[in-house]
Amino acid sequence: MSIMTGVKRPLEAVLGTDHQTLDHRHYDRHNGGDRNQARGMATMPLHQAMATEEAIDMTTRTPSPTFPPLSGEIPDFSADASLVLVGIRGAGKSTLAIMASSALKRRVVDLENVFQRTRFASSAVYKKLHGSTECHRQQAKVLHNVLERNKTGCVIVCSWMESRVQALFREFAATHPVVHVVRDGDAIQEHLRIQDREKMENLLKVSRAIFGTCTNFEFYNVTERQPDVLDSLSSDTIFDPVPAPYLTLKHAERHLLRFLSLIYPQGALPFMDSAFPLAGVPFEDLQFTYAVALPLSRTLENGFQIEDHVEGADVVQIVVDDLCAKADSFGSDDFLSLANAITCGIGLTRRSTVVPLAIDVKLPETPPEEISRFYLQLVLHTMRLAPELVTINLTLKDADIAHLIASKGRARTIGDCLVTHNPRPWTSHTWTTLYQKASRLGCDMVRLRRPAGTFNDNIAVGHFRGSVSSLQCRQIPLIAYNTGESGRHSAILNPILSTVAMRAEEESSPSSSLLLTSHAAVQALAAAYAYDRMRMYVFGVKVGYSMSPTMHNSAFHACGLPHHYTPHSTESLSAIKHLIEDPYFGGASIGLPFKVEVITLIHSLSRHARAIGAVNTLIPVRHLNPDGSLPQGADFFKAMGRAGSVKALYGENTDWIGIRACIRKGLSPANAVRPGACGVIVGAGGMARAAVYAMLQVGVQNILIYNRTLSRAEKLASHFKQLLQNPDFQSLGAGSETRFHIIEGLHDHLPSSYHLPTIIISCIPTHRIGEAPSPDFTVPDGWLESRTGGVIIELGYKTLNTPLLAQARRQASRGWVAMTGLDLLPEQGFAQFELFTGRRAPQKVMRRHLLNAYRDEHERSNQELQSRMPSEVREVI
Repeated sequence: MSIMTGVKRPLEAVLGTDHQTLDHRHYDRHNGGDRNQARGMATMPLHQAMATEEAIDMTTRTPSPTFPPLSGEIPDFSADASLVLVGIRGAGKSTLAIMASSALKRRVVDLENVFQRTRFASSAVYKKLHGSTECHRQQAKVLHNVLERNKTGCVIVCSWMESRVQALFREFAATHPVVHVVRDGDAIQEHLRIQDREKMENLLKVSRAIFGTCTNFEFYNVTERQPDVLDSLSSDTIFDPVPAPYLTLKHAERHLLRFLSLIYPQGALPFMDSAFPLAGVPFEDLQFTYAVALPLSRTLENGFQIEDHVEGADVVQIVVDDLCAKADSFGSDDFLSLANAITCGIGLTRRSTVVPLAIDVKLPETPPEEISRFYLQLVLHTMRLAPELVTINLTLKDADIAHLIASKGRARTIGDCLVTHNPRPWTSHTWTTLYQKASRLGCDMVRLRRPAGTFNDNIAVGHFRGSVSSLQCRQIPLIAYNTGESGRHSAILNPILSTVAMRAEEESSPSSSLLLTSHAAVQALAAAYAYDRMRMYVFGVKVGYSMSPTMHNSAFHACGLPHHYTPHSTESLSAIKHLIEDPYFGGASIGLPFKVEVITLIHSLSRHARAIGAVNTLIPVRHLNPDGSLPQGADFFKAMGRAGSVKALYGENTDWIGIRACIRKGLSPANAVRPGACGVIVGAGGMARAAVYAMLQVGVQNILIYNRTLSRAEKLASHFKQLLQNPDFQSLGAGSETRFHIIEGLHDHLPSSYHLPTIIISCIPTHRIGEAPSPDFTVPDGWLESRTGGVIIELGYKTLNTPLLAQARRQASRGWVAMTGLDLLPEQGFAQFELFTGRRAPQKVMRRHLLNAYRDEHERSNQELQSRMPSEVREVI
């Protein structure tokens, strides 16, 4: 099979940033954007050589920074506060800056560009002409002016390290996020073309020490490399064994945006999982949640697939136990190495999972003073990485705990205490004192644990959990259970965030305190009747072909839930009344042609379902508020998995979530949705409504609609024009200023006042329906003239080698990406799973089982489809 590994394309084209901002950078497939190599200057070779010479010269500097590390309180930044990215050349700051500018709608200000424009030479050339002292003085002046004039609305990029520069960034960090971008040494060495490994390591050590003194955050930029072809040809692949080269940056973009969403105030930028039902519900408000313990060392192993080991996790807890393992021989060099490893481990884990991260640095029960000092420094370091949760040992002095909490930024803290040597009984005042201490000092939660000696200790900890509500202090969530084999009962019944082992390590170590996995814990709860065996369905006229049962049943099994999901074909909604009134009815997917008609059975619609005017998910509600309204937030999920009489039916639409995910995943950074972006919808049915809504959600302001029946297209446009007059939906697209245009004839010219489309979504059937053949549909070539390509999404999945998808693949070298219903189905299914269960979906499990079980309309499997693809298609995927 011939695989296209990509064509070197200008970064301006890949990232879609106008030339006024970028100065013609080039795309580096290892994710970094080699600024020195691609400045577009006549002196480019000399400039690059000087940049390398300057980097080597820096290795003669002392590793000791001029200033002590920043360790003060991290403020609540304003939503428009300028972002600063600093770091060594080759760390990927320029590429990340453009991603951030697109998400935050800000200008990029590159200090080196400003220096060259105002001093008429690059820093390297200026230093050659005027000497280092004068060059550094001018750099400080340039930086001072830039920071003074760009306090809001900018992404500022800088590689300078001189002491006056550090002082300016330290001052700026008091009110702004200043982020040190780090990257693995091999990638930076390749970028700078430094041959001497020892000099490279010294350069990295110096840069980390210097930038660590003047930044308040640190971001690990994972190097993107093209996957090995043989590794890529897995059963998870349908038609895209090797990602398009211009999509390799999507992982970095997602990683960065998640990081920024944890720095800036909530809502400052949309986080890609915010559409999922559980995204806005604090896990401590849910029942029976789990933190899967992931040793830091495992995150750093080559080939370790994090998603395979954290099924059922509500939180991934990275465990750092080096201080306990090497307490007697732990020194300063060990500290620096461990801090770097934590940065790398958090970066790799955050890249691989969507669930929140907790950092748990272990402290010995009776630590030497030096170890306690290292512990404090390590916890402060983890807070620079913007984790969602950080544990703080409650045996520390009050002043130390208060200092850590003042430095947490937007992270939440868990006051933690595990006593293994001579633990006091749960009736002792020791435990209530620890709870009160955590509350008084400002912890967000408390976690208290001790080994169980007898089964009665499990009863005692239950009484203790119930007693804290009577304490005269600020009430904060309590995690309390026993450890060890005899304590498993209390860990199962602990309502929030029990720490559990990775599934592959269940009972692997008899001496381990983690003898439970989330799978085993949920199974135990089901055996104790905390969960009933609920029945879920997909309803439609002909749904025997549906892949949803395979997907959801695999997820139930992976999570230890006893539920079952089956297809149910019916000609009439009245024929399913007995199923939806069943005390064990747990929810349903709604297929064609009932997505609109089912609204007549529903008591309450979500905001999204009302906007779209169609429902694809039906949820039974068994508890109502006293006024008859539906519970909101965590209360909505508390009865999930429990049988009982159905008091109401709730309707949701998750189709738009799947479509939105396809848009986001399929658009290269070049085609990030900006003002004026244009999309095309083909069709005017229920899925077309979901597609329009998804486009509006990602900010598309100009939407073209084509449908053979003109009146239906006009009705679709009219529906959304009216919707966007509603103040509740003014944030979508361009609000009431969003433009819709009906394409009357397939070969009509597109309106000249619209940009060329970068999103095309076909919502018409792709397979034979009855005696009607599958449509032989392609789009006019004029729709595909965007110079940066775009994404073409065909929503059906029974036929994958359609004329439209073949057309899209032929345009792959021009930047067009083809996506299908098999990309959409799991994404919307993840949201459905959360609604059915109140638990996080095991995404990789669901996607894998879906693709492995897939058969097209001719009963061809995933592998058979690969082998039967036309050679011209295989050459460009």
